[in-house]
This record gives sequence, C-alpha cells and structure tokens, in this order.
Amino acid sequence: MRELSTYAFINAKIRAMLSFLISQEVFLKMIDAQDIYDAAELLKGYPHYKEIVECVVKGRPDYSLFEKQFIKNDLNAYKNIYKSLPAKIERKLIEDFIEKYEVEQLKTALRIWHKKVPVAISDYILEERISFAIDYKKIIYAPNIEEIIFLLDDTPYRKPILNAREKFKKEGSVFYLEACLDADYYSRLVSDISLLSGRDMEIAKKIIGIQIDNQNINWLIKMRKYYNLPAGEMLEWVISGGNRIDKDNIAKFYTINGLGNIAESVALGPYLRIKDLIEENISLIENFLHEVLIKEVKKALSGYPFTIGTVLSYMILKNSETRNVVSLLYAKKLGISKEELMSLVKTI
Repeated sequence: MRELSTYAFINAKIRAMLSFLISQEVFLKMIDAQDIYDAAELLKGYPHYKEIVECVVKGRPDYSLFEKQFIKNDLNAYKNIYKSLPAKIERKLIEDFIEKYEVEQLKTALRIWHKKVPVAISDYILEERISFAIDYKKIIYAPNIEEIIFLLDDTPYRKPILNAREKFKKEGSVFYLEACLDADYYSRLVSDISLLSGRDMEIAKKIIGIQIDNQNINWLIKMRKYYNLPAGEMLEWVISGGNRIDKDNIAKFYTINGLGNIAESVALGPYLRIKDLIEENISLIENFLHEVLIKEVKKALSGYPFTIGTVLSYMILKNSETRNVVSLLYAKKLGISKEELMSLVKTI
C-alpha cells in the first residue's frame, strides 16, 4: 500500500512529462537542419522549451545563456517532481540529483581557477543557488586551495577537496579534486539509496550502479590514456557502489602494459563491447556506456510503475535530452558534419 500512496500521483505525472521529451523523429530532423535557427525552430512545439528557443530564433544566439537555460529547465523539472513526492526518503534522492548539477558547476569553477585565465564567470556559472550557497567568483579568484576549502566550509564539498588537497598540490592537476568530488557525491547517493524500501532500493541500486560503472570506466580509461597512472594509484579512484565494476576485478586484470588489460577488467556483462572500443575515440566509448544505462532505464519504465525507478528514469532521460540538444546546437555553430554529429549524440 505504501508504494501506491507514494507513487500513484507522481507516476501519472511522470508519464505525462515523458510525453514531452523530444521524439526521435524531431531529433533526427534537428540533426538534418541547416543551422542552429532551423534546429531551434523544431523545438517550438515543446511548451517547456518555447521561451528558451525564442531567444535563438529572434537574434544572434548566446550559446552560454542557451546552455544555462536548458540546465535550469532540468532543475525546474526535478523540483517539480520533488514537490510531488510525499515521502522524505524519496525526496532526498531528488535533492541528490539536483546536487549533481552543482558538483559539475563546482568542477568547472575549479578548472577556471586552476588555469588562471580571466573569463566572464556568467558564461560558465549559473547565477542562482542550486543546493548550497557558494560564491563561485571568490572560488575562481582564490589565491590558493586552502582558501577554496574555507569558502566551501558549509557545504559537503569541503571534505573531498580537503582529502584531495595534498595530491593536487603534489601533481598540480585538478583531476584529483574532481575525482574526489565525484567519489564523495556517489558515496552519499549510495548511502541515501540504502534507506529506501526493498524493491525501491534494488531498482535504484541497479540504475545508479550502472551510472557509477560508467563513471569508473571513463575515469580508468582517461587515467591510463592521459595520465598514465600506475595500477595502485588508479585503484584509489575507483568509486564504490557500481553494478559490475569494483576494485577487485580491476586489480585482477590490470598490468602496467597497456589499455587492453583495463578492457579485460571492465568488459563484464553488458560492458563486453569495451574490448572492441578501447582504442577508439573516447566519445564512442561514452556513447556505448550511455546506451547500457538507457537500456536499464527503459526496462524500469516498462516494469511495475509504482517504484522509484519511474522517477529516476525520467530524470536521467531528461538530462540526456538536454545534453543532446546542447551538443547538437554547439555542433551547428561549429559546422560539424552530420556524421561527426551522430557520434556526439547519445541514445535516448
């Protein structure tokens, strides 16, 4: 009975919201469009995007504003879901999904800070508060990492940045700051999932576990390709809570002799194709991993409706849609060919 009382209303609402996601037919037309104006015109039939695309159709597009408006649209949808859930535990997961946008924003601010190149902060950072009160301008112009830690004192981000401080100072790479932020975020998310009821916990663990697997596989490939980290150090950055990928199976297969051994360690179950893609462009690997996630999401949507799976699935699909549309419109700006564009677009 609790499942019905918790999810009856939100399930109906989510089903309606799913109908407003961009159809595959419209998205293919956007890919074929001559320019950003023709592509944006195709979105005017979607009420939640109408105001966003009008600024593109009427004049010279502001791409940074455009991207931020799409992110705001995601956040508004998530907040709408949050208000429709009666239970505190389920609401906390929505807060977690909202917070991920802030984690990404903080990582962007750290990259800008580290490069020490003057930028228009408003081009990269949302002005409104997402989850916590963070002064991004002060972070970007902070004199050192200690000052950033101080500025994050009243947020959950202080601890991971503090934990990564010495490694960052030794290596001089923000990779370590970003990796710690991600690991901490997923640790807190997995902890919140453990508070759900049996069926909800099982479904959420599966979906979020695949997201963690994707994050781990991406990190491992990038660490080996671009940072050439030794095995022991790579294992330090494996995020716990994955569906298939953990430190044990990575340690079992990894040697210092090349990427192929990483492929062996992660090419398990649904990730078998990684063996064939390991030497390919990283975007092709990311697209494949995303396909695995979307397959699980659609499985959750087609199953028993009164679970957290319906809610999580919609939020993942909405985020995927935003990433696809923003990537497509930037590609139109840069004049990228249809073939190249297809490799950037992720399955939804």
